Amino acid sequence: MDDILIAPDIHGRNFWEPALDFKGEVIFLGDYVDPYPQEGLKPADAYGELLKVVDLKRKNPGRVTLLIGNHELHYIDRNMGAGRFSEEYYERFHEILTGRETAGLFRLCKQVGRYFFVHAGLTKGWYELHKKQFINLGDSLEERLNAIFAVNKGIFYEASFYRGGWDDFSSPLWTDLREIMDEEKTGHFDDSIVQVFGHTQLMTDEPYILGNGRFYCLDNRRLYILHDDVIEPY
Repeated sequence: MDDILIAPDIHGRNFWEPALDFKGEVIFLGDYVDPYPQEGLKPADAYGELLKVVDLKRKNPGRVTLLIGNHELHYIDRNMGAGRFSEEYYERFHEILTGRETAGLFRLCKQVGRYFFVHAGLTKGWYELHKKQFINLGDSLEERLNAIFAVNKGIFYEASFYRGGWDDFSSPLWTDLREIMDEEKTGHFDDSIVQVFGHTQLMTDEPYILGNGRFYCLDNRRLYILHDDVIEPY
């Protein structure tokens, strides 16, 4: 497997920009928008960074993957609200995420070998609850989830109490790290894959690894690289 550069949640930050010079495959884990006010960033900063990300994808369509995060959902449909929504920049973000020229640049998930990349992590509970809807939509997990996301985004707004929601299970755009920890006690839907995700912000410079290396949470404001079957800081 060739090296893969991984960019977790950006939220208007510029830590990802070394990816502009990386010559191999690059996977962004979503959440490009809605900066944290305490970091001194504004929606305008996020918009500028997102334009750069989109330009990188358009220039390198075959080697750059842009995944959707939960913070993109409410700019696709304002009824799918998350925190820090910007009314001022809604139309600009909405156009990038749904417009004819750029909507097709984004997807829900990506699998490379045994590595499965998605914004927040996929739990057995959510998968079992909805699998009848997408089980016939493709031969692989990647194909099925991307296909159902294209036609039914509503189920991806589901969030459990860990994220302030009322659903029994969170979708792969909302899964909290604690939900994956809970499933450590009962088993996961597919132990043959390694899930790589962001979403749950880490207050440490190190990634959070659990499940004997089957889950990597990388949301700590830095780039990572998958090299020789090992994920490490870039």
